[in-house]
Amino acid sequence: MAGWEYKISELNISEKWGSKRQAKEVERFMEHLNEMGSDNWEMVSYESIPLTGSFSGNVKGYAYLCFFKRPKA
Repeated sequence: MAGWEYKISELNISEKWGSKRQAKEVERFMEHLNEMGSDNWEMVSYESIPLTGSFSGNVKGYAYLCFFKRPKA
């Protein structure tokens, strides 16, 4: 086996968006995940990172980092 190659994808979902906008963003990201799978990328992990306001410190949304791997060609 030649080893692995890795890739990271990011998605930001704002808490301020309405539920309709959030649903569209999640649907867009699911399409991205399916495209990655079609290219033989396998998601092995993800991390949710809160996005906070610089002054208030309140959570304004989340960044999701998804980690993928696939065998090197």
